[in-house]
Amino acid sequence: MDKRFRAIIAVAVVVILAILGLAGYFAWLNITHVDTLKAQIKGQVVEVRGPAMARVEELGVELGDPVMKGEQIALLRMVGTEGTLLIPLLAPVNGVVAYIAADPGDTLAAGQTLLTLVNPERVWVSADIHQSRAPQVRIGQRVRVRVFTRTKRRIFWGRVEQVGAATAAQVAASTLGSTGTMGANSATDVPVIISVDSEGYPLLPGMRAEVRIQLESRPRLW
Repeated sequence: MDKRFRAIIAVAVVVILAILGLAGYFAWLNITHVDTLKAQIKGQVVEVRGPAMARVEELGVELGDPVMKGEQIALLRMVGTEGTLLIPLLAPVNGVVAYIAADPGDTLAAGQTLLTLVNPERVWVSADIHQSRAPQVRIGQRVRVRVFTRTKRRIFWGRVEQVGAATAAQVAASTLGSTGTMGANSATDVPVIISVDSEGYPLLPGMRAEVRIQLESRPRLW
């Protein structure tokens, strides 16, 4: 009986120590870091449109492909009074194909978007931080960014570039008056802009992310 009692006491002590350790770890994280799951990749987006009503004859790119400014990305067939005319469609900027709106064989109206490019060098993270933690966030603080792709999570590093001066509710009150309505979460969040080093990976606007902002200088975050 004494041995069984001692074993039970030992297990209970281990469990209590584990609980205390976890509580201490999460308390440390709360003091030294600010986390949010409400983050998204944003970027400079360029829409490539057809100059006139035309049929998509060829499409030389796929989703996620990098393109160079001046590179032919599609071939359009336009029928006019002078007959059929093939028009090469060129990339207006360096970028990555983020969205394709039409396939070969489809007909585009004048000015209709064929595809969308995003400049991989002009992407950032937009994160919403609760107003109770926002005063701790400063420009220049290091940030760990986890981006959710289709197959896995990728980790990148960045820096805080901008911290909003007001919550979404305060902005709405000053611009729309007291009649404006919004969700409870957005009403108490402060927007934060974070630069991110993509390391050559094609980060696309709309990708979900989670961020951890480091409040003090440490070699590792988690």
